[in-house]
Amino acid sequence: MDSRLVFEVGCALCLQITVVILATFLLQRWVADARSQCRLWTICFVGVIVLVATAFLLPHRRLLHFPGGFSRETMLGVVVWQTRFSIVLASVWMIGATRSILRRVILCFEVLRFLKMHCEPIDAVELLARANVTSHDDDKLSILTSDKIQGPFCWQLHQPVIVLPSFLLSDDELTLRHVLLHEIEHLRTQHPMQHFLQGVCSTLFWFHPLVWMAADRAELTREYLCDEVAAKTAGKFSAYLRTLAKVAERCSGVSCTNAPEGTLAFGNQPSALIRRSNRLVKLAESEKPQSRWRPIAAMAGLLLCTAIMQQIWLPTNAMASQRSDWSPWPTWTAGVLHQANLHVRDFEMFEDGVHMHELLYEDI
Repeated sequence: MDSRLVFEVGCALCLQITVVILATFLLQRWVADARSQCRLWTICFVGVIVLVATAFLLPHRRLLHFPGGFSRETMLGVVVWQTRFSIVLASVWMIGATRSILRRVILCFEVLRFLKMHCEPIDAVELLARANVTSHDDDKLSILTSDKIQGPFCWQLHQPVIVLPSFLLSDDELTLRHVLLHEIEHLRTQHPMQHFLQGVCSTLFWFHPLVWMAADRAELTREYLCDEVAAKTAGKFSAYLRTLAKVAERCSGVSCTNAPEGTLAFGNQPSALIRRSNRLVKLAESEKPQSRWRPIAAMAGLLLCTAIMQQIWLPTNAMASQRSDWSPWPTWTAGVLHQANLHVRDFEMFEDGVHMHELLYEDI
């Protein structure tokens, strides 16, 4: 894969994920149910990863070709500057992606260190029984307490973990029940895995503002879902709103960001707590029955949008073959097919060389 093909892939991917994320924003507004909205964001992040994988592992269809009719000097200038531009962009992307990966690895070690150095384990079964909360994973769930945080959070690598601030154990039983219901819903609906997929997208497209907006929105939607489940399970929205207010009050005095980054924190941002409270008030005031088919239609629409966008490629490669509607098959997957005695077109080197020779030596 040469620099011009990499540039073509990068430009097309930016366009594709922009449309997919915008479609997700629109569809999640159409679907009022928080659980369906979470599923839409999961499909969105999985779709972005699939688009990247297919872009580098499979050939793509070139519905449009690079516009012709330019003079030899213009074409040569485009090729030279596109190559230089591609190398610079690839270098900048590599630096940003490496920095993002290192940051996430460091955050992971910081969380592990925090759990080891600043947390104390407690009997999870006894605490859940005390709060009258059931978990689908009682035997694996670990519950810790810490004096270093003001808001609870959950995290999962190989084992689900809930960390509670120490003051919560001496607080009233209803507050403890609300918090446990909220955190267990995070773990039950695999939000740590969704957070990981979101992190992969944020690392690959660290430069893309829409990806970061999507990550913020997805995190807020997950909180909406857990708030809704906890409030309905506990019985009263007003009581749950008092729990949110209590966490917000704690966060205003001592920063809740003491919770390690990269975790699903209960009250990580005061502004988010306000939005979550407003949403619960609206739900309590006018809870309407949700359409049964709307979430299904939204998810099907997003999948269809992703499939269509995979076929949309920008004609940026001036040296692409004009005699084929398909790009060459990437070498790494073509090699696998060759081993299976399936021979595919995995090069444009000859035509590329001839084309470049014509540009350079037309007068010879």
